[in-house]
Order: sequence, then C-alpha cells, then structure tokens
Amino acid sequence: MTVADKMDFQRCLEILELDHAPSSVEIRQAYKDLVNVWHPDRFVHNPRLQEKAEKKLKEINTAYHSLISQWQMNAEQPEPPLGDSGKSEDREKAEGSPKPSSHLPKTGRTELAVELGTRAVLTICYSLYKAFTHVAADLEARAEREASGKGHRSNKR
Repeated sequence: MTVADKMDFQRCLEILELDHAPSSVEIRQAYKDLVNVWHPDRFVHNPRLQEKAEKKLKEINTAYHSLISQWQMNAEQPEPPLGDSGKSEDREKAEGSPKPSSHLPKTGRTELAVELGTRAVLTICYSLYKAFTHVAADLEARAEREASGKGHRSNKR
C-alpha cells in the first residue's frame, strides 16, 4: 500500500463507524459488517446502486487497511489476516492480553439502520398480510351470500 492510499486516521474511523481507539478485533468486525451491507453483489439488478456500492466498498477497504497498518505499527505485533476467525482471541489468552470489557460487540450505526429497516419492512409486510386476509375473507363471505341468495330465488320460481 502506498502513502497515497492511506487515509487520515479520523476519516478512517468515520468510514468504519468506530470510536476513537478501537482494538484490532473491533476494526475487523466493523469492516466485515460494512462489507456485508455494501457488497456490490447485493445490487446486481440496479446498476446505479451497484456502482455506488463499489465506490463505497473501495473506501471501506482503504480505511480498513489504513487502520490495520496503523494499529500494527503502534502495537508492534503481527496482525492475523481478516479470515482468521477466533484465533486472535486464543493468542490474546495465551499472551495474557487484557480482554475487552464486554463480550458483546457494540452496535454501530450501520447495524442499527439495518435492524430498524428490517423491522419496518417486516411490520409493513405483516400489515399487508392482515389486510389481504381480511379482504379475502370478506370476498369469500360475499360470494357465499350471493350463492345462497341465488339458490333462494331459483327455488321460488
């Protein structure tokens, strides 16, 4: 990575939606979350959004690599690759490094937005489902009334 590819530390934190002093685990988790949200393959049917996601993902990748390289220089220890899940925790236990104060990851703005959006979509779908079943029941009842009304009329003649 060249010097031109590196970003300002604060800008990297903003892009990855992190606090002022994240650990390497927090940096990797934020990166993974944002890649899941902004991956261009999610927008295959919309070229405009796919192009926007590609730009965003390049920015996320640059921010991630800048933060990890800065973190490595400050920590003076090798960083495991991104796909190395769970092994860094074993290394920290073996080295006696302090554990994070919480076992649960902090919820970022992106996760919160996705959760709220999902909740809104599910609420709308449920409301539409209830309205549809109500209308279907009304139509069925109306059809039964009409069928029974025609039966009475034909019997009277």
